[in-house]
Amino acid sequence: MKKRILIIDDETSIQEALSGVLEDEGFSSLTTSSAEKGLEFLEEENIDLVLLDIWLGEGMDGMTALEKIKEQSDIPVIMISGHGTIETAVQATHNGAYDFIEKPLSYDKIILSVSNGLRYAQLESENRLLREKSVRKSTLTGQSETINALREQIEMVAPTDAWVLIRGDHGTGKELVAQAIHQASASSHLPMIEVNCAAIPEELIESELFGHEKGSFT
Repeated sequence: MKKRILIIDDETSIQEALSGVLEDEGFSSLTTSSAEKGLEFLEEENIDLVLLDIWLGEGMDGMTALEKIKEQSDIPVIMISGHGTIETAVQATHNGAYDFIEKPLSYDKIILSVSNGLRYAQLESENRLLREKSVRKSTLTGQSETINALREQIEMVAPTDAWVLIRGDHGTGKELVAQAIHQASASSHLPMIEVNCAAIPEELIESELFGHEKGSFT
């Protein structure tokens, strides 16, 4: 299925040129000269990326439109402008723009930025699904006295920098507890690295976990 690009620019010639270039590269496009109409398209249509001019004609300007888009969606937005400054580019990026391209437009740069923006959005979506899957996987179920006591221990230790040894018989959920501790910790935004210690030779396990100085084994 073709990726659909929304073009919001008050110059008809720019709309037509961008639309033609994008369609030549296998994308489909939708154009409008109004930020307000563009926001309507985002609600009604399946849009994958937005090309948005900063300086539009009457009505809402591009920077305001960018803020409104980001309030309702994580869709990548590439800002374009014929009167751009470094300050404007920084502000646009700060407000959530994926990229900022100045006019006169380099169509090669447009295609590269669009392709990268779509790839970035796909990776973000995949990462979000993985995080959601991880949360579902590590959810501790049950309301027994033992489970509730375990939750209290997790809440107590997770905010600290303490090392935690989790013990239990095979299949009792040690990995779930480790994931729950990670998700409740200050490092929850970072990946949890799992190491299969049983697969590492005994003489190397210490250096694998804690590191070693160069020349330690010679």
